[in-house]
Amino acid sequence: MPYFNHWLLQVFNIKLLRPFLALLLTFSCGFNLNAQQISPKEQCHIQLLSDTSETKDLPKNIALFIQLATGENRLRLSCTLNEQAIFTFGKDEILNVTLNTGGANVEQVLANSPSYILPAGTFEIEFIFLTHHKFLQQFSWLSTATFFNSNLINNITMGAFYGLSLTLIFYVFFMGRVLGDNRFQFYSLYTFCAATFFLLQEGQLNIVLPKHSFLLSHQFYLLFAGLTVVTAVLFIVRLTDLKKEWPKVTRYFLEPGGVLVLLMSVMMLQLDHNALSAYLGQGMSKLTLALMLCIFILVAVQAYAKKRMANWVLFSLSLMVLAMLFRTFLQDYSPFLHRYALIFAFSIEAFILAVVVLTKVKNIKQDKLLAELQANTDELCNVLNRRGWEHKANQILIEQRAKGGVSALVYLDLNSFKQINDNLGHDVGDKVLMLIASEISEQLGTDEHLGRIGGDEFVIAAYFRSEEAAQYFRDKIVNNLKHFALKIDEKLTLDVTCSLGCKMFNEAPKSIRDMLILADESMYQVKQREKKNAATGLYSKT
Repeated sequence: MPYFNHWLLQVFNIKLLRPFLALLLTFSCGFNLNAQQISPKEQCHIQLLSDTSETKDLPKNIALFIQLATGENRLRLSCTLNEQAIFTFGKDEILNVTLNTGGANVEQVLANSPSYILPAGTFEIEFIFLTHHKFLQQFSWLSTATFFNSNLINNITMGAFYGLSLTLIFYVFFMGRVLGDNRFQFYSLYTFCAATFFLLQEGQLNIVLPKHSFLLSHQFYLLFAGLTVVTAVLFIVRLTDLKKEWPKVTRYFLEPGGVLVLLMSVMMLQLDHNALSAYLGQGMSKLTLALMLCIFILVAVQAYAKKRMANWVLFSLSLMVLAMLFRTFLQDYSPFLHRYALIFAFSIEAFILAVVVLTKVKNIKQDKLLAELQANTDELCNVLNRRGWEHKANQILIEQRAKGGVSALVYLDLNSFKQINDNLGHDVGDKVLMLIASEISEQLGTDEHLGRIGGDEFVIAAYFRSEEAAQYFRDKIVNNLKHFALKIDEKLTLDVTCSLGCKMFNEAPKSIRDMLILADESMYQVKQREKKNAATGLYSKT
């Protein structure tokens, strides 16, 4: 099996075979891990020549961190190996790598980060690193199985992250288009920029596009860092309504600050790697942290005031601020968190903000339904107003035209309601209308719609599949809604009568207006017949 692995490594640079060979090599090495015995003589040492530092042991499968200075750093790797292995290091702050193999057979492997196949035997290799600024660099050498397994797991994990990001991008973008709310589109743009930033950081493009140096460059990586910051600021400001509550802070600091971060990243695209670009890079990180802290404080104030969903946004921002603190100030304390804290924080933040966005969608729908309900409801009687009732009546006509059946319309008018207002006051008149609307509603089913279309005029629209059901409805209405005994308060009870006309339609009328005219005429005829009794039957006090 070791000879098979060696053969795979020799042909690994055949482009079309790379993905298959990497996977095959992973499994072949993995199956042989327990069988192979590592000689205790295997060892690697590393020395930073640029500052004449002492030689350090580089244990197998364990990362070693060395402080690199700004500019050129010369590093010597001395190894004695029984079999081929992989030497790898991070690439975030490294601008260029020059390799002096000293005659050793060293080949580069396509991977997320710079990685080299080390030959079996004893050898010395020198690397020359050109770095952007002073930082802590990670170095390690791994067995081939460990290296490929680690890369496979990392790529699968990051692939799941990119898939989640892509789903959120399209889902929220189209949701924003449907709702006409640009907050959702800002969220999509923010997620896209952040996912691209992490794609460049984690190095998956090194495998897919190894020869596109600009796309893999440090400047392009920083450009998407700037885009992520400005889109994050624009999105969160709109999501949390900071622009409405703190317009001056938003106008003069948050939004200009986000744009300034983006301009700094664009400037670094044009600059050679010098002291100015290093200062710009440090300024970007400090300003970004200041912006996020400012937003964090403002959202904390909203959460304290118990504004809807502010607690969730505050929690997600807390994670991002902590991740940025690690990235900006604590890189020497935990290189792992320095590299991956933002990915973990953004993954959790993306999920939380997705919940917030979905809740916003739900609230928007509820607010829209509430607004429609209020627009269609009579404020005094809590029944449909004319607009709302006509909408329901039109739906009945549409159903009747499609299915046949019978539609009905009842027109109800209180007798001498004006006298109630004149003699007892408008407060009593309003109470009469509310009580009568409540009494009528109790007599109706869910498919029978009551509306108030005038001062003391009510209408009922209904649809029935058969004439028998329509006739039953008519008899019930005529018998139960001609007279009302209304208890206004403890001392006053009113007997109120009404005139009602009821019309049945075996075929759907052309319009609601035609139905109202016919029902109104029917009600008027009833009122005329009852006119003789109106003087004594209007109402009485008890």
